[in-house]
Amino acid sequence: MHGRTSWRPGNSTRLADSGFHFLSAEYPPANGGVSDYTRLLARALAQQHGTVHVWAPRVSGPEVPDEGVVVHRVADFGPRCLEEISERLPEATGPRRLFLQYVPTAFGFRGMNVPLIRWLLRRPEPLWIQFHEVALGWKLWRKPHLHVVNAVEVWMAAALARRADRIFISIEGWRPRLGREGERAIWLPIPSNVPTDVPASVVSATRRELGGGPWVGHFGTYSPGITRDLRPALRMVAGGAPQASLLLVGRGATAFATSLGLGTRVRAEEDLSPEAVATRLAACDLLMQPFPDGISTRRTSAMAGLALGVPIVTSDGHLTDSVWRTSGAVSLAPVGRAEELGRLCLQLLQDPARREELGRRGKALYAERFSLERTRAVLQSTNNA
Repeated sequence: MHGRTSWRPGNSTRLADSGFHFLSAEYPPANGGVSDYTRLLARALAQQHGTVHVWAPRVSGPEVPDEGVVVHRVADFGPRCLEEISERLPEATGPRRLFLQYVPTAFGFRGMNVPLIRWLLRRPEPLWIQFHEVALGWKLWRKPHLHVVNAVEVWMAAALARRADRIFISIEGWRPRLGREGERAIWLPIPSNVPTDVPASVVSATRRELGGGPWVGHFGTYSPGITRDLRPALRMVAGGAPQASLLLVGRGATAFATSLGLGTRVRAEEDLSPEAVATRLAACDLLMQPFPDGISTRRTSAMAGLALGVPIVTSDGHLTDSVWRTSGAVSLAPVGRAEELGRLCLQLLQDPARREELGRRGKALYAERFSLERTRAVLQSTNNA
């Protein structure tokens, strides 16, 4: 159903207008990493520069009001709603800057929203783009129609990159995919989307509540690409460390816990607040966070543990940035090597000093490279350029 763009009640603000207008395919209360990230960034820019506008699809659930952030809900980013956005944009006072949070598959049209690209190419406002993803990518064994999707998405990304006044990338792996335009892309850190500090007294209380231990945790949404390595690795840990328990946090945790067949040794918790997620992760002795393309700076589930100083065992793949291999901040196993993930976890469970060192290095790396303060500093320097 298509309806007119709306200003959500309770999101009015008296701050001066910053001129920033985010275009995002998801925004709270919608779930998702880009949703959480857009909210973090919008709030940070509102604190620095004044009122920030966010254009995002309607979702069920209560709005999350933030001082200085005005949320405009649309049905989608199809042609009709794009016309409505064009009509409403002039209502905002002062100069405008569009800031697109780009994930091609998230904007509908089966990942090929060409009308959105053409609309952006015609807009007179300065355009900033953050590429969370660039295109589906080429794989020979994919179904034929996915080759078409990839070709269209490559064209879309190239057209946007040529049009953009500023280009940001979430990982260095996207730079070569943008061709010559990638040379001017700026890496913009993706911070943790849960609190980065939990009082020691709260951590102690949570550990008492959990009981037993040590606890090996995982935070995520349990997609098939991740559980392919996660499932056998966790079973290996359970078999090799009879005293260890497993804590699974995030959407899909309950079903995945059942699939492990480990009974009461597994605890699953879903639908937690960001504060509760941080508390649970901080109470873990280590986290197992495999990714099908390797750990990279866009993986907010890994950022959460890193920021809290929890030691992490994760994957080294084709999108893994060099900093993960050189910093000593995480323990790395090759993608697809579940037995290596399990072996590294078992070694760490027997080595408290090594766990402490990993956690310390991880927390320091986060503060230096990935924190929200770092993201704000990069945007500020770009805005002043």
